[in-house]
Amino acid sequence: MGSDNTMDYNPYWKLIGLKEVKLEKGKSVLELPVIHEITQSRNTVHGGVIASLVDAAVGAALRSRVEKGKGGVTVDLKVNYLQPAAGEKLFAKGHIVKKGKTIVVGEAVIENDVGEKVAIGLATYMMKKR
Repeated sequence: MGSDNTMDYNPYWKLIGLKEVKLEKGKSVLELPVIHEITQSRNTVHGGVIASLVDAAVGAALRSRVEKGKGGVTVDLKVNYLQPAAGEKLFAKGHIVKKGKTIVVGEAVIENDVGEKVAIGLATYMMKKR
């Protein structure tokens, strides 16, 4: 688990059950249980939740690279959906590709619980003081 308890200050993560599994310098692994409330009519995870996982994984990876009190806001997000997301859990693996003074770019891979890629994404953040 990361050094900060994300569940304490992120009500959205708490609502959907998203948790940090691993957080290290510039990398993150998040875990999301597949619950009924995040699925759509075909019983697969809603695409907006997948986009949230990309954003969250890159955001967590960024948080691991900055001092407390600093962070970034998402300014661009691109997601490629590779297959419907189903199963018991999803894993979001994020890492920082490039960190500048004001702009940060990161990538994320979203996998199901049998290790299949369900989506990949790219997120751009603008650094700001919190």
